[in-house]
Amino acid sequence: MNHWLDTLQTQGARGGLNRYAYLLLVLIALAAMLPGFFSIPAMDRDESRYMQASRQMMESGDFIDIRFQDAARHKQPVGTYWAQVLTTAPFGGADAPVWAHRLPSLFGILAAIIMTGWLGSRLFSPGVGLAAGIILAVCLTLQVEARTAKTDALLLGFGMLAQISLAMLALKVTQKRPAFIGWPLALWAATAVCILIKGPIFTMVTGLTLAGFIALTRDFDLLRRIRPGLGLLVVIAIAAPWLVAVTIVTDGAFLAEAIGWSMLRKVSEAAENHTGPLGFHLMLSPVTLWPGAVLIALAVLAAWKNRSDGTILFLVSWIVPTWIVFELISTKLPHYVVPTFPAIALLMGLALKDVPGLLTGLKQRVFHWIVAGAAIVVSGVLIALPIAAHIEFNGEIGLDAWIAAIAGVVGLITVGVLAYAPSLRTLGVAGVGAIAVYGAMFGVVIPNIDAMWPSERVGRVVDQLEGCETLSITTLGYREPSNAFYLGTNTLLADNADAAADVLAGDPACGLAVVDGAEREGFDAALAARGISVRPLASVSGYNLVKGDRLQLTLLVTEGSQVQLP
Repeated sequence: MNHWLDTLQTQGARGGLNRYAYLLLVLIALAAMLPGFFSIPAMDRDESRYMQASRQMMESGDFIDIRFQDAARHKQPVGTYWAQVLTTAPFGGADAPVWAHRLPSLFGILAAIIMTGWLGSRLFSPGVGLAAGIILAVCLTLQVEARTAKTDALLLGFGMLAQISLAMLALKVTQKRPAFIGWPLALWAATAVCILIKGPIFTMVTGLTLAGFIALTRDFDLLRRIRPGLGLLVVIAIAAPWLVAVTIVTDGAFLAEAIGWSMLRKVSEAAENHTGPLGFHLMLSPVTLWPGAVLIALAVLAAWKNRSDGTILFLVSWIVPTWIVFELISTKLPHYVVPTFPAIALLMGLALKDVPGLLTGLKQRVFHWIVAGAAIVVSGVLIALPIAAHIEFNGEIGLDAWIAAIAGVVGLITVGVLAYAPSLRTLGVAGVGAIAVYGAMFGVVIPNIDAMWPSERVGRVVDQLEGCETLSITTLGYREPSNAFYLGTNTLLADNADAAADVLAGDPACGLAVVDGAEREGFDAALAARGISVRPLASVSGYNLVKGDRLQLTLLVTEGSQVQLP
């Protein structure tokens, strides 16, 4: 075992990690992230909206404007949609499965893990880089993001490229105006791509890191080393063509809505009721950073002990200003602080090299165990979660819930070992425990609770229907965007009974209504007013996870319909 650890921490031929360390990081990441990646159905709401909008680009051939069904979707730029178009093209294009849309997220997280390992090995040592990469590879929040087809994982991948470029310019390049422009080009090119993915969000992270580092070190020459003039040209060359095109196509509506809704509104008020108290992200960090969260106190102690070191000041500038901003804005979601996670992981990796030197007194040990205890409590919750989910959704505890609970016990024990004896070895043990938890939870429990996925189950029934080549479909009482993904772009997500009844009246031979029981009385009255009688084809029960409502969906067609089950 010691031989393997020594080999993994040996410097590579060109410095940094060696190929065995990189291979290990990729294998750990894939072992953690692939369970459920292919089997978890489309999730509401953001993932389904991104996937459906990307599909509509392929269906319409319009790769400039972003639309969800007939409505403009002017909340984020086009980068993620383009990435999904690219990754789905080899797997059916507009008919590609859910997992093909998730590939950009998977690749983004993998890239961030590899680059974090690389940066840690360059700034500190191969052992620190390897530890930081493992911490990210098994981080709970990144597990969710890797399995979700939206912006944040892809943004982290390109944002990490911007951050390591800035780190090299701040810490390794000594000339006031270096002749080699590779790092400035990488910084600004990555920044431009980040703008195309999620506007100026990660640009803010990079800008705050730059400002914080200069404020702490008085290294004003860094402003010259990043070559802002060249950077402006690079950003314009990459980001401006689409921004100009979408402004023309939408008559300025995209910029007005994206800036007003996606940025300013989230700062001033809690968008879509996503809010929390001051300290929300700090209080949630034992969950979001699990299992590495047991090392948070050690990371803080390591940063304080080495606070005069320029590299530590860079990492602190990366973490603290961005964290404060997201604590202060009104809209709060757990993944908002993900851009700081690579820097936190690097401090954790550094801490593992000097545990005895950090836990020198009673105060330090108490601090460590208070924080580690919170992460251990999270491990306990992960034991109970699959059992509670089965009771809530299935009314009984299935075998897969017990398997997941056993995996949770393994996770609890291994995290406890990491807290008791922090080291690269016990970090690997905790990583194995986390992989067991993720394999059971994401790979077994979540995909197999049918009640959680009513849209996918309705879609399976609709795929079996015979009698009509094209169906006119409406839903009533259940309007989540996953319906459009599974039932088709032209599906009407009706907000009233008359609109749903009009679909059957307009196409009595091939119309199909998917109606929740809570709306059935009003729907029947609307049908009666039109002289239409219906018959049920099938029913699907489940939950609307977004609203927390029980659903009893019935698939209805007119009495004279050609549609039937085989």
